[in-house]
Amino acid sequence: MNICKMKMLLLVVGIFVFTLSRGDEGEDLFKLTCKACHTIGKGRLVGPDLLNVSDKHSQEWMVSFIKSSSSMVNSGDEEAVAIFDEYNKLLMPDNAYSDGQIINILAYIEQGGSGDGSEAPPAIDMLEGTTTENVRHGLNLFSGSQQFENGGASCTSCHKVRDERIFSSGTLAKDLSETFDVMGSAGIAAIIKNPPFPVMQSAYKDYDLSEEEVLDLTAYLRSVSEQRIYQRPRDFSVAFASFGFLVFVMIFMSTIILYFKRKRLAVNHKLLSRPSKVVN
Repeated sequence: MNICKMKMLLLVVGIFVFTLSRGDEGEDLFKLTCKACHTIGKGRLVGPDLLNVSDKHSQEWMVSFIKSSSSMVNSGDEEAVAIFDEYNKLLMPDNAYSDGQIINILAYIEQGGSGDGSEAPPAIDMLEGTTTENVRHGLNLFSGSQQFENGGASCTSCHKVRDERIFSSGTLAKDLSETFDVMGSAGIAAIIKNPPFPVMQSAYKDYDLSEEEVLDLTAYLRSVSEQRIYQRPRDFSVAFASFGFLVFVMIFMSTIILYFKRKRLAVNHKLLSRPSKVVN
């Protein structure tokens, strides 16, 4: 009898430990990938609030959607298209997680999302009280005029905004001029602090931004969104192309001139070609 009780106790402990390990993995993956755009019971962020999401969609559907939302939208799935349209046509990045890892994430969401969310704290505007000094500092950080506290590439390495104060911008990633209108301050700050995009994750893996830097960048992007219709940034592409062509012509002509003025004979050619005097 004691042996049976011991076996049952070990079984219960094993199940408990296994459940905790699944929950820990789900929590870690959620914080790494999902937290930047989603909350559990605290309201809409970049993407929908995931409170009781298992009541709205089947597990099989959610596994497929988390793996590749773009594939489901492109296939015409009605639920996926509805979410895509509702959330400003922003596609959730694809995730290379296994079915088991995604199920662990869903289990964590279900555990952390119990209740109806009625006690969730009201949304607070993180930019309340910010000043033009915050915007100026954010501009310097975004443009690279001031380096981030922990290092890391400037935002203009990949992104551009409609701001005539910025001379040169990157074109490798999304134009952020209207990002604040789409995501709001909470969404922008969440992505800056915990980017869900693989390239951005890699770029800032060892270069976390401080809370002040996140705040100032968010304040700057709000300013960009508000002022973008008044901006007339100059396009220097034609000027650069013309200048490059002019430099090429100058180098080419200089090469031709130097080529025709080159010495064609040896330095001592005249000396060696003189007739020698024969001494009797």
